[in-house]
Amino acid sequence: MTNAQTQKATRDVSLSVMIPNFNYGRYIGETIQSVLSQATPGVEVVVCDNASTDDSVAVVGSYHDDRVRLSVNPCNVGFAANLERVAAMARGRRMLLLSSDDKMANGAIDAYAKLEAALGPKADTAVWGTQTAVVDSDGKRFNQFDPDPKCWRDSKDEPELSKAVGYPVRSIPADVLLRRSLELLRSPLPFLTTCYPKALHDAVGGYAGGRLMNPDKWFLWKVLSVTETVYKIDHPLFEYRVHDAAQGPQEQRSGALKHLTDEYIATFNLPDSVLKKAKIDRETLAAAFIEQDVALRGLLAVAQGKRTMARRGIRFGQAAYPKLLRANSKVWALRGLLALGPVGTEIAKRLRDRVEAQWKQRESNPSR
Repeated sequence: MTNAQTQKATRDVSLSVMIPNFNYGRYIGETIQSVLSQATPGVEVVVCDNASTDDSVAVVGSYHDDRVRLSVNPCNVGFAANLERVAAMARGRRMLLLSSDDKMANGAIDAYAKLEAALGPKADTAVWGTQTAVVDSDGKRFNQFDPDPKCWRDSKDEPELSKAVGYPVRSIPADVLLRRSLELLRSPLPFLTTCYPKALHDAVGGYAGGRLMNPDKWFLWKVLSVTETVYKIDHPLFEYRVHDAAQGPQEQRSGALKHLTDEYIATFNLPDSVLKKAKIDRETLAAAFIEQDVALRGLLAVAQGKRTMARRGIRFGQAAYPKLLRANSKVWALRGLLALGPVGTEIAKRLRDRVEAQWKQRESNPSR
C-alpha cells in the first residue's frame, strides 16, 4: 500500500475494534466474525497477538479481508503492554477494545454509528457504552448486567437520542461519573462496550500505566477526565463470555493480590488532573481503597467461604494504610465475622443477600 493509500485508508476508518489476544484460538474467530458480519462501512479490526502458543495466529490469518490487520509480538509482553500495542495499531476516529473471547451482538456498530451521528460535534468529547449479555463457554446467554448502577444513579433520560438510536439512551456528566467511580474504585462502563474518540485516547497517554489486572479501568478513569458527557444504551449489544481461563478466574487464583496491588497503586499514582476533574483528594482515594477493596470485598469473600482471601486483604490494608484501616468500622465487622468461623460465613451470606435485594429493588425503580 502506498503512502497516499495509507492516508486515505486512515481517513476512511470511523471505528477501530481492537482485539488483544493470547491463546484464545478457540474463540477469536467468533469474535472477529461478530464484527465483520455487521457489514458496516468504515470499521477495521486490529489484532495484536501476545506470542500465543495455540492456533490463534492461524485463525486470524485465515481472514483474507482488508478490514483485518494482525501484529504478532515476538514474546509475551504482558496483558497491559499488549493493550498499548493493539491501541497503537488503531487508525479509526473512534476506538473500542474487545477481548478475544467476547463478541458484538448484531446491530451494535449500527447503534453506535446512529448515536455518534445524533450527537454531532458533541461526539468528539463523549464516551459511551451499553448493557452486556453474559454467555457461557459455548456462547449461550444466561445473564445480563448493566453499567454499575451505583455510579449511574440519577442519570438522565435522553428521548431524542433514544429515538435516533432505537434503544433507550441515558447520559451523565463525566465529572460526576468519574467522582463516583473513584469513590467506589469501580469501572463506570464494561470495557468491551466502551467507545471513545482516538483524540481522547491520545490526550491521556493511552493504556500506559503498568497495571496488572485492570489497565482498562485505569485508562477509562483517565479518559473521563477529558470527557464532557458519558452515555449508555440500555440494551445488551455485546456478549461477555465467562469461562475458566478468563481474567476473573485468573484473579481468583492469584488470591486477589494483583487486584489489590493495582488499586493500591492507583491511590498514589493516579494523575492529579484526574483527581481535579473528580474533585476528590488522595486521602479520599486511600479511604475508598480500604472501604471497597479491603472491607467490602473481604465481606463478600467471607460470604463465599474464601476466608483466607479476606484475611489477606486485611493484611494488605494494614501494610498500606494502617490508620485508615483501624478507623474503618466495616473492617472491624469483617474481623468479627472471621473470628466467628462458619457462623460468620452464614451471617455474611445473609448480609450479602439483603444488600443485593435492596439494589435490585432500586434498579427496578424507573425513577432511580
